[in-house]
Amino acid sequence: MDQKPFRQRTIDEFLDDLGSSAPAPGGGAAAGLLGAQACALAEMVCHLTAANKNYADFHDKANEYLSVFNMARSIFLDLMDEDAANFLELMKTLREIRSLPLDERQEKQWDAFKKAISVPQQMAQTMSELLPCFTDLLFHGNKNAISDTVMAAQSAIACIHASIINVKINMKYIDDEFYEHEMKDTFRTWEDAVSAIDAVLTYQVDP
Repeated sequence: MDQKPFRQRTIDEFLDDLGSSAPAPGGGAAAGLLGAQACALAEMVCHLTAANKNYADFHDKANEYLSVFNMARSIFLDLMDEDAANFLELMKTLREIRSLPLDERQEKQWDAFKKAISVPQQMAQTMSELLPCFTDLLFHGNKNAISDTVMAAQSAIACIHASIINVKINMKYIDDEFYEHEMKDTFRTWEDAVSAIDAVLTYQVDP
């Protein structure tokens, strides 16, 4: 795998790595890219809104969101690398603990999977907290860019769904009732946030 950070690669270079037999990048990095793309599209809408005199009442908010989305885009790009690194570390840990006693092996396995979960968890949490900004753009952003705003929101939702799936799959290898209960409450929060913006998207898109 190319050792350059994902943000420094060409699109073709990243997709070649993603499509290769290498264990990383994988689904987690792909989810991070969805998040970064969502933010970049939202940035474009903010630019087009702030530059249009017809949206003067929303200029300040558009410029505020522009900074928020730009910062979030950078976070998602960094999380792509962190997710790939964590997955490779997980695979290494699972190989190294094979000879350990069962109790010790299980504890190290759970810790490794929890670390692997931490990045998609951060992706889903970060994007869930951004959804009100996407919603505000859907209502008040430049209507000439509504298709871009909708695509930004849909990419944001896809990032959350993909991250939830990554978390749930890894949780199968962790036997910790308290942790599982805590994560179920978190899933509910993320899914409620998605449901709220889904309703707005339906209103914006359906004739």
